[in-house]
Amino acid sequence: MGAAVKNHMSPSRFVRSSGGATAVEFALISMVFLGVLLGAIDMARFAWEFNAQKAAARAGARFAAVHPPAVTELADFHAITACSGLGFGGGENLTSGIIPDYTCTSTSCTGTAASGCGLSGAGTLSTTNFNAIVNYMKRYNPRISASNVEIKYRERGLGVAGNPFGTDVSPLITVTLTGVTFRPIALRIFGVNLPLPSVATTITAEDMS
Repeated sequence: MGAAVKNHMSPSRFVRSSGGATAVEFALISMVFLGVLLGAIDMARFAWEFNAQKAAARAGARFAAVHPPAVTELADFHAITACSGLGFGGGENLTSGIIPDYTCTSTSCTGTAASGCGLSGAGTLSTTNFNAIVNYMKRYNPRISASNVEIKYRERGLGVAGNPFGTDVSPLITVTLTGVTFRPIALRIFGVNLPLPSVATTITAEDMS
């Protein structure tokens, strides 16, 4: 019996054994396969979230086109009274450049130089209107926050003086999403987040009232 044990534990038999090497090879191949699998899943997830981000920007622009603007100065703008020195009597298209362009974020609205219609470059943010646009965008990508959204209102002479249905201004509205991150499964253990590309959609306002 002792001889059998000695033969089993002999160095030559241990060297010829391939069980341990097979286990190591299997572990290494499994890690490579798992990495490739998670990478493929992450590529699909990245494409999905990027498409969701684009859909959210489009939805935000469309929502903003038919709802009150995020900058208060445009909400009740009436060209006949505000631009009395320009002789608007009603029905005329607004002159391009007489109304400032405004850029709104979650914290403030800023504008271009003052115009001849009593509107200064400093805009007043309507948090309620801004958040309404953001909340609508979250239907398409729940991971969006207000800090990721920028809304620009650019007047290009598309408004009509004396519009009886709401503000006279019909600006180009650009909704931009930026700073949204993607969390890959394969790198989550390391706490890695990757930035999604910024996206923007521009649409003409229809009835901001």
